[in-house]
Amino acid sequence: MRIAAFPLILALSLSDCAAVRQQLGLALVTEQTEVDLGRKLAAQVEKQEKPLADARVQAYVRQVVAPIAQQSFRDRPGVEYQVTVIDDPKQINAFAIPGGYVYVYSGLLKAASNEAELAGVMAHEIGHVVGRHSANQLAAQYGIELLTQLALGEEGGQLREMAASLAGAGAMARFSRDDEREADEYGFKYLAACGYDPRALLTFFTKLEQLEKSRPSDLERLFASHPPTPERIALIEKMIAKAGASGGKLERDKFVKETASLRR
Repeated sequence: MRIAAFPLILALSLSDCAAVRQQLGLALVTEQTEVDLGRKLAAQVEKQEKPLADARVQAYVRQVVAPIAQQSFRDRPGVEYQVTVIDDPKQINAFAIPGGYVYVYSGLLKAASNEAELAGVMAHEIGHVVGRHSANQLAAQYGIELLTQLALGEEGGQLREMAASLAGAGAMARFSRDDEREADEYGFKYLAACGYDPRALLTFFTKLEQLEKSRPSDLERLFASHPPTPERIALIEKMIAKAGASGGKLERDKFVKETASLRR
């Protein structure tokens, strides 16, 4: 059976391969375990980090994410997304944890130029949730038995350790390059489906590339396990060319208005 199945697996398209990875992850960590674990990790993250007190900015970011999440249900239905802005103007980052909890730092909102750039980053993070990347990586790092115990309520210090590894500079370093590429592909698809200009991903990655050069000590951990930014830019350019994407909304004025409090 293994021999017969091998050529079939090799012949699968990218979307089929993503579905296979998702199903393999589900076989290791059940949906309920992921949801329970995510809820407990989210509580720890929000003890260790400081949610932004600005209700208007919080509501705006959730409004941006809502249609992206709706698009993602085609690939993974039933996720109840919880989106939170963290108050840290120096951190240019966003991350997702099991169960659909997605976080973005106020520093990233300050670094972005328009709504399309923010939407692109958030679509990428939702891509991680769709691919079950956090759950799979935690299972590989800590073991399925421990994750199940934590989800059932046997907490201890492990939850604090996990939450710390998920947030801040460690948030991206835990993903494999394949995970990051898959999240980029999901993100591109959702961004374009929502009517945004997917070239906003290129402009934001270009900013990150410049930051890598000007602030290498701040960002070297952040990008340690990422595909290099030029590689990601090339991938996005290839997807834009293949999709024939030409334009779309940027919503710069709206973005500047809704995030003005962060720049005062």
